[in-house]
Amino acid sequence: MASSLKHCIFLLVAAIAVGIELNNAQFIPGARCVCHKTARYTSENITDFQIIQSGPSCAATQVIITVENSNNRTDALCLNPEGRLARAFIMCWDRVNRDDSKKVTCLNKRKKSPAKVTE
Repeated sequence: MASSLKHCIFLLVAAIAVGIELNNAQFIPGARCVCHKTARYTSENITDFQIIQSGPSCAATQVIITVENSNNRTDALCLNPEGRLARAFIMCWDRVNRDDSKKVTCLNKRKKSPAKVTE
């Protein structure tokens, strides 16, 4: 009886060890990035954006924008984090302390101030 109990405990420990190894084998750094292809710029109307900071599942900062094309259809597009537009979004996002309620600040384009009229 003691022999069968030892075998049972051994099999249980072996099964747990195999399970742990299989769980660790599924992690591949960089494989869980959302953005695989990126663009440097878009001329379409940007309606929303999301910034995913680098972390254990993806080593790159990801900038995902939602654009509205000419057919009033929305599409998601990944920006190259090294590009000017993506850097502008990242800097603005950091400036508003990553507050979703202030996201509109980053989306609004700089409006030109009206020219002063002199008579």
